[in-house]
Order: sequence, then structure tokens, then C-alpha cells
Amino acid sequence: MRTNHPVLAPTAVAAVLALGMLTALPALTAEPAAAAGQRASRAPGVEQHEGAGGITTDFTASVHSIAHGPGIVTLRGTVDRGTSVEVAGDVVEPVWTEGDADGHWEAQVRVRRGEHVIRVTSAVSGQVLEIPVDLLILLPPDMLATIDGIDRSIALEGFAYPDAHLVVRESDTVLAETDVAGDGSWQVVLRDLAFGAHHIEVAQYFDGTQNGGVDDVYQVSGAAVVESTSASRETGRITLAGRAPVGTTLTFADAAGPVTDEDGAPLVVELGRDTAWQASLPIPDDVRFDRITVVTADGDDELGRTETRVTIPIALTGGVEELPDGRVRLHGTGEPGGTVTLEDQAGTAITDDTGAPIRTDIARAWELVVPRAELPAGSVIARQRVGGVEQGALRLVLPALPERPGSGAGSGPGVGGGTGGGVVTGTSVGRPAAGRLHAEVRSAAAGRLAYTGAELVRPTITAGALLLLGTLALPFAGVLRRRTARRR
Repeated sequence: MRTNHPVLAPTAVAAVLALGMLTALPALTAEPAAAAGQRASRAPGVEQHEGAGGITTDFTASVHSIAHGPGIVTLRGTVDRGTSVEVAGDVVEPVWTEGDADGHWEAQVRVRRGEHVIRVTSAVSGQVLEIPVDLLILLPPDMLATIDGIDRSIALEGFAYPDAHLVVRESDTVLAETDVAGDGSWQVVLRDLAFGAHHIEVAQYFDGTQNGGVDDVYQVSGAAVVESTSASRETGRITLAGRAPVGTTLTFADAAGPVTDEDGAPLVVELGRDTAWQASLPIPDDVRFDRITVVTADGDDELGRTETRVTIPIALTGGVEELPDGRVRLHGTGEPGGTVTLEDQAGTAITDDTGAPIRTDIARAWELVVPRAELPAGSVIARQRVGGVEQGALRLVLPALPERPGSGAGSGPGVGGGTGGGVVTGTSVGRPAAGRLHAEVRSAAAGRLAYTGAELVRPTITAGALLLLGTLALPFAGVLRRRTARRR
């Protein structure tokens, strides 16, 4: 007997269909949600996808650095491990790379000068990221150094790319760092350097890498600096002044050898905590241009030598000559460019009839022609000045003043008929009083002879006696005349 169950078949089919729907429903529900999440997480230049092992990495790209000199652009980004990335666009030659184990990639491409766009393409998704770059034409930074061996410092300054970062090194040792100002200027001071040569390098960093640099070798010398020199014929000394390292010792030498002090020992200047120094040296004989060497030492170690030259003014010479017209000619030689002025024994300037000081310029030789009455009686001082500084003087003996009427035959200074003059050295002579003759006319003296300075009584008595003697002798003279006539 065959038994049929028509109800069981539809029931089994329905059960199978229901089980399939229950199995497929979660998958159908999850797919739209996952797709929506993926779109929401994507941004321009970023691609998200599932890689090996179910790990999803964003696709990114950016410029890491630009070496503007050689035109090398380094790009970095992220991508799934093992995924290939092409870097192309406005480049000299495309480059391929791929993501490493951590999902990072890096590539370097060469780009020409100017503004360009680099295209980075993912080989998996085909997404393209565009990266703009600007390659600059750069000059290396320049550097000017001011070396101060006394302070053992080097001041550096110059111009570089605005806002760049500079690193100053010597033998891989960083000495200083600084940022370039907006106008491109920069400066750094290196201190406490050792004496000797220093190879200084300045590297310029911006756009993520070094972009140019400059280097030079500088010598930090411990030699003394001579800042001023002067020579005085007035004092007979040469004065040097300057700066030298703290705690050093200075000695001096010229063409004749070491310069000695008044006691005959070598002249030595020792510096303490101050860097300023000054030395006084005797003027050598018969030297016009003196060459002096300053030797700087630290104990037994010589730090350097400095040579300086000193111009020693020509000593003033002079003579006196009386001219036929009564004027006096003063003349001689001296330092070209200097001046000669006349003074009395008290140091007061002698002036002419207008009140102006009597002076003349020196063109190696000098000359002054002055009326004798405008000069002192005995002597005059001729003083030389160069650049306003006194450079020696001479005492010149003058010819005597003209004799006053009736003054007799005096023989002291300022009287007599002498016409000579000369140069005198040694102790100064006081200035004799000098005056002019003045004629005086009085009414009581009318009809008298010109006053001669003698008494009138004695000459009158003498004249009367002579007149009386002559009168008494007249008869005797007549007798003698008659006797003479008879004999004839």
C-alpha cells in the first residue's frame, strides 16, 4: 500500500527557504552599512581599502623635503603593504616604489626649476594624488667675519634665505644655531675660541633639508693690537697704545734691537685683567720713520707679533739774520705741514701790530721777517707744532735794539751797536724791557738846545773861564806880533 503525504513537501520547502533567508539576512544588512562607512572615511588624496590580513591603510602622499640646489624632491606617504606607487607628473623621470611592512612608502624625483605638480598614483585603486612643488633658484648664504683675537671671538654676519635655520659647526661640533630674519639678515658671535686657525661651516636648512652653506678658515691671533701711535719732539718719546689678551706680556724691538728702558733693561708691559695697554719708548737718534715690533707672549709661549710704523717729526732748526733795513729774518727747517710761532721768555705769543700772533707754515723750510721793534730785546722762542701738538722749540738770540739818543755807550742787552744774532740752548733768559723813544716838548725849554741828558751849569762856567783867559791874552799877543815885525 503506498501512502502519500502531500502536506510534508510544501512544509519542507518552506522550512528550507526560511532557513536560507535567516542565514542571508545579516550579510544583506551589513553590506550597505560597510559601503556607507567606507565613503564617509575617504577624503581628497586619501584612499582606504583592505589589504592583506584584512588591515586597511589610507593612501597618502606629501613632500618631505626639497633640495633646491640639485632639484631633488623627497615624497613620503602611506599605502597598504606591498602595494605599488608611481610618482610621475612634472618630473624628469617617473619613479616606482611600494609600501613597506608598516605601510609607508618613500620616493625621490628630480624636478626642474619653477612651479610643478607631481602626481602620485596607487597601483591598486588607481587613485591619483597631486602634489604642487616650487623649485627655487638659490644663492648660498654669504658670511662676513670680524675677528677679535684679544677677546678670542669671531662675529659672523651675512644674508641667507628668509626664515631659514642656520647651524654653525667646526669639525662636526655645533658652535651655534640661529634663524634668518625676514629680511634675510643673520648674525652669530662665537666666543671663547682657542688661539689658532678655525674652519667654520654654516649650513642653511629649510624645506626639510640642507639648502646650501658656506665655510671659511679664520685665524684667531693673540698678537697685540696697536690702535694709536704718536711721537713728540717736546718730550723725546714715542707713545704706543692698544689692546692685548688679558694676562699677557708685551716687549718691543726696532731696527737696533730690543727697546730698553731708562735703566737699560728691556722695556716690558704686563697686562692684568684689562686688555688696554700703553707704552712709552725713547725716540732713537737720526731716525725719521721708526719701525717697531710688539711681541705678545703668554709665559714662554709667543702668541704673535705686531709691526707698526711711527713717523718722527723733523727737529726744528733756526737762525737769525739782521737785514739792512733794520728788520730781522728768522729762518730754519722743520716738519713739513707744521707751523712755527714766536713766544717771549714767559711763553706768551708775540703778536704783530694788528694783534695777530706771528706765525708761519713749514714746507720743510720756514722763514719769518719781522721789524726789530716788534720783538723782545734779548731773545725769542720759536715753537714748532704739528697737528696742534707741540714738537720742540728753539731759543733764538736777537740782534741788539737800536741805541737811544744820548744813552751813552752801554754794553748790556738791548743797547749798543751790535748786529749779530744766534741760537741758544739751555736755560731761558728773562725778557728785557723794550720801549720806543718819545720826544717831549715843554714851554719852559723854549730857546734851549735839544736836551742831551747832561747838566748845564758846569759847561757854562767852563765857557766863561775860557773867554776871560782869551781876553787877557790879547795884549801879550800884540807885543809878540810887533817884535816879530821889527826883526824882519
